[in-house]
Amino acid sequence: MDLSIKEKIYGAIFGYAIGDALGLGTEFMSISEVSRRYPDGLSDYSQIIRDAHRSQWKRGEWSNDTEIVLIILKSFLKCKGFNYLDIASQLKKWYESQPTDLTHNMRLVLKQKDYTIRPFESAEEAWRKVSTFENSSECLGRSVFSFLSYYPLDSAADLCRLTHPGSRTISCCRVIATMAESLMRDGRPASYDEIKSICLDSKDDVGRFIEIAHNGNIEDFDLDDEDSYWFVRKATGAALWCVWHNESFQHGIQSIISQGGDADTNAALAGALVGMQRGYSAIPAPLLEGLLGKERLYTIADEILAFIKSKSNQE
Repeated sequence: MDLSIKEKIYGAIFGYAIGDALGLGTEFMSISEVSRRYPDGLSDYSQIIRDAHRSQWKRGEWSNDTEIVLIILKSFLKCKGFNYLDIASQLKKWYESQPTDLTHNMRLVLKQKDYTIRPFESAEEAWRKVSTFENSSECLGRSVFSFLSYYPLDSAADLCRLTHPGSRTISCCRVIATMAESLMRDGRPASYDEIKSICLDSKDDVGRFIEIAHNGNIEDFDLDDEDSYWFVRKATGAALWCVWHNESFQHGIQSIISQGGDADTNAALAGALVGMQRGYSAIPAPLLEGLLGKERLYTIADEILAFIKSKSNQE
């Protein structure tokens, strides 16, 4: 299937936001609770239950995951490249607006007084205060769009380090960037060997989750395990599984949403990659029509397309 650049760009941006907005419907649920709450599956925003957690958003509204990606893309367009000081400044300004449901780790990073001056060092200092052996997965989505750079893997690593400096997390971001680059530039999913070659440090244990993604089932990730649902390796593996095994855009994100856990983050990442793989036209119309704030997405997608076209004309 030979998709246009427009189909891929729109597919990635809308796929990310839709996965996020629909995934909110099962976020932090166990698989059994998902089955009980949504016996026929969750396929439309109107089905999302209104409990204490989900009532923070309107049905069809995306979460902070998408908002952060949009902040980074807007900065990219303004600066005509990834300007990390500008991104840090925009993230800080957004943090000061007191956004809903921002994770503790992100708050710890963004509240650092010197974050806008020395963001990489400041992020590392913030994470040293956190007693955890694995960074959380909300940083992965920005890596999808590192293909906009001349050096996607380097940009993916730096975009990650802005808020999540762990080596395992950086490795996962490079993996996602490799898949996105292959889908965008070559029009095909990166192979198992291509993805596996990115994991140079066996201590990171990322390779094991890539193997599950290629040879296993979505259930093998235990995405609803409350002690590890936020693991960056799990989100990476689940997204790769969706690219390698999906039957359609809807099948890809619903496979993840049905597993509960950090469903909005996981489905957003998978939605962006499968959206890039299948194209914007493959996204079900009700999911596009019911998405709140979609005008912002059309605007930024058009601006990215114009940027790519102008860059091509200069080469």
